[in-house]
Amino acid sequence: MNNELQYGVIGNGRLARHLVHWFGSKGLRVLNWSRAGAGRGATVEAYLASADVILLAISDDAIDDFIVMHPDLQAAALVHCSGARVSEYAIGVHLLQTFGDVLMTPADYDRIPFVVDAEAATILELFPGFPNPVARIKKSDKPYYHALCVLACSGTQMLWQKIQTGFEACGLDPTIASPLLRQSAEAVLIDPALTITGPFSRGDTQTIKSHLSALEQDPYLSVYQAFEGIHRNSN
Repeated sequence: MNNELQYGVIGNGRLARHLVHWFGSKGLRVLNWSRAGAGRGATVEAYLASADVILLAISDDAIDDFIVMHPDLQAAALVHCSGARVSEYAIGVHLLQTFGDVLMTPADYDRIPFVVDAEAATILELFPGFPNPVARIKKSDKPYYHALCVLACSGTQMLWQKIQTGFEACGLDPTIASPLLRQSAEAVLIDPALTITGPFSRGDTQTIKSHLSALEQDPYLSVYQAFEGIHRNSN
């Protein structure tokens, strides 16, 4: 690809590992610095002195403090990857994807949307040659946007983990839930406005009462009650 920029990645968590792997697979020049990993023998300023673009793949709360503590980094274009935070020192480029322990293929990375601060410089100046779709978002909308991401991703993962551990408690093989979960995900992706099925939509009050009773000592009782209330108030 036609991209001669030098990239720096700060951090050693999952996102940092994915970024380094992704950029390396594209043949880009990339350096990775973290306190616990590569570059620890040098200051971050010295280690990333040649970088044109530096991505801060660190916790949201640490972004601005880290930049203030290392002002010389601002000689490069600074990019933070938080979906919720707004920084006066760095451009927000949120990768709309979850990142696990398993590294992905180049094609998978190239499909990840970049959600960029509306006021930021053109994304092509920072990532020339990247084919990723780009969307712009107002800074004032970022907390709500990212809350939706967390509800849909982390919330769903917690619920899917719950059904599997719950099935085990019932003596069922948790893998038998896979077709149900896959079909549910595919259905809502095909039609986001689909009609919710189950006892909420049918008004099966006795079934709902039995569910509430079964969940009485379960921390997910409030989650079930919240879903019931949302469905009731939306109709």
